[in-house]
Amino acid sequence: MENTDLQSEFSNVINSDNYLNFGLTVNSVGYKTILPNENIARAGRSKDYKYQYKKGRVTDEFKLIYITKGNGIVQFENTGETEISKGKILIIMPHQKYEYYHINDTEWKEYFIRFEADAVYFQLIKLLFGEDRQVVDIGFNEELIRLFHRAVDVVKNGLNSSQVYLSGMLLHILGLVIAESKSMAISKKEIQIIEQAKVIMNENVLEEISLQEIASRLNISYTTFRKNFKKYVGLSPAKYFSELRLDKAKQLLTETSGSIKEIAYMLQFSSIEHFATIFKKTTGMTPKDYRQIK
Repeated sequence: MENTDLQSEFSNVINSDNYLNFGLTVNSVGYKTILPNENIARAGRSKDYKYQYKKGRVTDEFKLIYITKGNGIVQFENTGETEISKGKILIIMPHQKYEYYHINDTEWKEYFIRFEADAVYFQLIKLLFGEDRQVVDIGFNEELIRLFHRAVDVVKNGLNSSQVYLSGMLLHILGLVIAESKSMAISKKEIQIIEQAKVIMNENVLEEISLQEIASRLNISYTTFRKNFKKYVGLSPAKYFSELRLDKAKQLLTETSGSIKEIAYMLQFSSIEHFATIFKKTTGMTPKDYRQIK
């Protein structure tokens, strides 16, 4: 769902329903697109000049920004620059000095919502999105984009009880951001574990080590290890380890003079027959024929 306008911000009209807001008051929602090399650049940067921390411009509201295209930089006061890109969420706190800009040779697209919070939600948001958690990676999320579009429609069309609707949608957005960021963090941890497992397998290709032992070293159950390994690698851990050993077998057959029997046992195969069967099934030739051809 893309907007044809390059930039729009829609302010929510203050009316009698504003006190019905679940503790969150939405002030405005919008979106912004900056085309590559658009003529608002200075020194190779396209900046959001309203929000440069060096100029000291701050607001008394929260701002949540969802980047769906492009690459850029964000910098908060007293922090270094942080790279930002599509799939990232920025949480700007009230009275916080900051700046962000996109890299000029990329198209930039963002959605944003400005809001205020009562004392309870104020503290909760600061707790959930503290100083080291103001840039959140959630990836591309169609549901979140739909929520932003719906929020824009609510404000543009001036629906009755819009503040109730918008504050409920904002709660949904915040909940989705938290849930998706945790999911991304879990995925990254799972990938790290799988990469560690692959290193252990490579380092122990000539050793007698079971997959259960590898899982134990990684403090993970074998069932979870097997499921996650297949999920990220596309092969079961047993198949992956077998292919590693067969690759090593090919190397030993061509680079050493060891007998086929010695190589089979060196690679922890139970018998030379088993080794030959697996080798031929994978390569289409026997170990002896492979050695002669290579």
